[in-house]
Amino acid sequence: MKQDKTINTDQVDTKPKDITERSLRELSLEAALLWNQIEDASESGAENVENLVKQLWQVQEATESKIDSIAWIVDYLKIEIDAAKKRLDAVRELHEQFIARKEAQLVGIKQGLLWLHAQGLIPKRNIGKEREIEIRDNNPKVIPKVAADDSQLPDEFRVQELKSRLDLQAILDAHKSGRDVSSFAEIQIGKQVRFKFQSSRAKAKHSRS
Repeated sequence: MKQDKTINTDQVDTKPKDITERSLRELSLEAALLWNQIEDASESGAENVENLVKQLWQVQEATESKIDSIAWIVDYLKIEIDAAKKRLDAVRELHEQFIARKEAQLVGIKQGLLWLHAQGLIPKRNIGKEREIEIRDNNPKVIPKVAADDSQLPDEFRVQELKSRLDLQAILDAHKSGRDVSSFAEIQIGKQVRFKFQSSRAKAKHSRS
C-alpha cells in the first residue's frame, strides 16, 4: 500500500522570496515537499528529477546556513544577557553599599539615643514641636544557655520534632534500575535545546557528504 506523503502546502509561503530569507520552518516544509516530489517523480519516471534534486540541494544549503545563523544569534543573545547581568550586579552593588551606609547611620542614631537614655541624660519620652522620640522596651526574647538535649533543661521546655522528606534521588535511581515507582511518583523527562560547535570529525564527514 502506497504511503500517504501529502504535505500541507498551505503552510508553505508561496510568495516569491529569496531562499536565504526563508525561515527554518519554511525551509523544512519545502524540503519535505521536494522529497515527496522526488519520490513521486522517480516512481513515475519523470524527467524533472534532476531539477528537483538541485532544488533540494539548494534548500539543504540554505537550511544549514539558517541553522548556523540561529546558533550565532543565540550566542550573541547570551553575551548580551551576560553583559546586562554584570551591569545589573554592578548597579545592585552600588545600591547595596548606599543602603548599608544609610542603615549604619540609622543604627548609629538609635544606639546614640539608647546610650543617652542609659546614662540618664534623656527620658523615655522626648517631645519635639511635631515629632516624638520614645525609648521603650522590646518584646521579651529567650537567650538559651544550654542545648536542647542538655540534662539541665526540664522536659516541659523541650520539643521533639521528627520530620520526613522525600528522597528524590533514591526514587530516580529506583526508576533507572527498572522499579515501578508510578504509584507514588511521576518521572518527567523534559527536552532542551543545545547550541554547539561541530567537531572536526563531524565537519569532515559532512563536507564529504
